[in-house]
Amino acid sequence: MLVGVALVIAGLAGLFVPVSAFDGTSSTIACGNAVSAEAPVTSSAPVVDQAVPHPDPAAACDDAVSSRRHWAIPLVIVGVVSMLLGLLVRGRRGSSP
Repeated sequence: MLVGVALVIAGLAGLFVPVSAFDGTSSTIACGNAVSAEAPVTSSAPVVDQAVPHPDPAAACDDAVSSRRHWAIPLVIVGVVSMLLGLLVRGRRGSSP
């Protein structure tokens, strides 16, 4: 049951800790967290060189938030299931003669 509690805490922390994405240059973009993602703020500066590929900050944030959700949500689910199994085993063990 303790393992389940630890998994739930780790999964919830993963869901609520801020997510950031690398923007392709030397800085990161704040993307909110896995529960409430925020649209990245983009600069409205004109692009000088069209030949150089420029990363899409919205796609980078979507990818980072999606990646966080892919491991945090199953971690919470596995933790809750293991806690319930721990309670079930503990309850069954206490009621046997």
